[in-house]
Amino acid sequence: MRTRLVRIASLFTSTASIAAAVLGLASRPALAQGGSGPAQQAEKPSSAAPPGKPKAGAASPPGGASVAAPKSSAGASRAGAKQKAPEPPPLAPAPARVWLIAPSPQGPWTLRIDNEGERPMRIPADVRLLRLEIDTLNKRTKKTVRCAAPAGLKPSGFPERRALLLAPGQSYMEHFDPRLLCFGKDEAALAGGSVVRTWYGWGPPPKWSRKAPAPPFAAESTDAPPAFAPAPGLAAPTIVLSYDLPSKKEAAGDQDGAEPPPRSGGEQAQPSAAAAQPPGDKAAQPSEDKAAQPSGDKAPQPSGDKAAQPPGGAGSSAEPIVDANAPRLELKSEPFSDAASPRSIVVRVSARNAGKRPMIVAIRPRMLEFHVAGPNGTTVCEASPPTGAIPRDLYRTLKPGASADLSLLLREVCPADTFAREGLYEVTATLHANEPGTGLGIDAYTATVAADTPTLLRVKSAPEPFYAAAPRAVPTPKPEPAERDADAD
Repeated sequence: MRTRLVRIASLFTSTASIAAAVLGLASRPALAQGGSGPAQQAEKPSSAAPPGKPKAGAASPPGGASVAAPKSSAGASRAGAKQKAPEPPPLAPAPARVWLIAPSPQGPWTLRIDNEGERPMRIPADVRLLRLEIDTLNKRTKKTVRCAAPAGLKPSGFPERRALLLAPGQSYMEHFDPRLLCFGKDEAALAGGSVVRTWYGWGPPPKWSRKAPAPPFAAESTDAPPAFAPAPGLAAPTIVLSYDLPSKKEAAGDQDGAEPPPRSGGEQAQPSAAAAQPPGDKAAQPSEDKAAQPSGDKAPQPSGDKAAQPPGGAGSSAEPIVDANAPRLELKSEPFSDAASPRSIVVRVSARNAGKRPMIVAIRPRMLEFHVAGPNGTTVCEASPPTGAIPRDLYRTLKPGASADLSLLLREVCPADTFAREGLYEVTATLHANEPGTGLGIDAYTATVAADTPTLLRVKSAPEPFYAAAPRAVPTPKPEPAERDADAD
């Protein structure tokens, strides 16, 4: 029994010693985490290199101590390897200058591009690359009108056929009709006092874009490497359209109220209307003004001349009586027509009875004649001659103010090569109402009536290109002495 108690006591003692050992280990953090203390780390063979064999990558100082290599030198070498090469200085802008010369609102205008640099340049010599922004002064419709060539007419890329090399001191000049760009309703913006801003070429890249401008270019260097930076577009100085002011020569002749020099016989120059009269028709010439005669002279009195007889007498040269209420035709055509090709050119004409009484008339499309003025010159599309075979039901009665409308494809009446080129045309219509209806017992109205205003026609696509000849450079025009003096002041 005593032996059993001794064994139990020894068992409790061993258990208490084990618990105390476990509690002691838990109280030491290094041992609880499974790590080793400083002393144990010093006893491990892998914790330090032997005295005679330093670690790889470590530099041994002269004293023999093992010291780690500094990291600053390695970082500096990596930074030097990643550093970019210095960028070249930016190129100077293209020394090209664009001018828009507009003597009058309706044209013709002139496009001029100068090379003001010291090296040659390459430009697209094409007026269809112009874009206009026009600020009108009309208070009711005050707005900005943007004029440009349509998509079918404007080159989509650089027109290689119109590439022109300009040497220093050379220019390109081209005359054009501004209605080619401001077509249709936009033509109303071409008025005196309108402010015109001009851009030539293609639009610049957006302001937020950091990429270099991509071709096509309105001006670029011909050197390699380039002598100046390429320009996608060029801006011209802003201009204000005039009010059809007289030319410089006319203004110089009218200064100080100077009158034109007298003729050799001491007689003052007569107005242009009198000068336009035939020399043999003395009766048609107006009587001379007494105020225009020199002092002391009297106008010669006609003796025995028929023109001196009172009006209404025998042989009187008075103007014939005109019946203002009689029926008469007025012809009007549409102001403008835009056609994609020569096959789709349609002109619409309206014949209106502008008199006060009704009329009987035969109006057929074949009676229309067209005068076409375009890039290839003037062409006449003739009307058909009278046939005398029109049936009675084709004669119509036009009351006062009534009209007859006609639409006609010009390719049916005009020669095949009339609209062979792209561009702008003016088409003037003339109606030959030449069927009197005598065989039918009808007293029909007959006359030849021309339209008051022509139809402005724009053809976007045609067999022949817009330009018939290659561009050429000319010496840059020098300013006149008066302009140089004004610039100096």
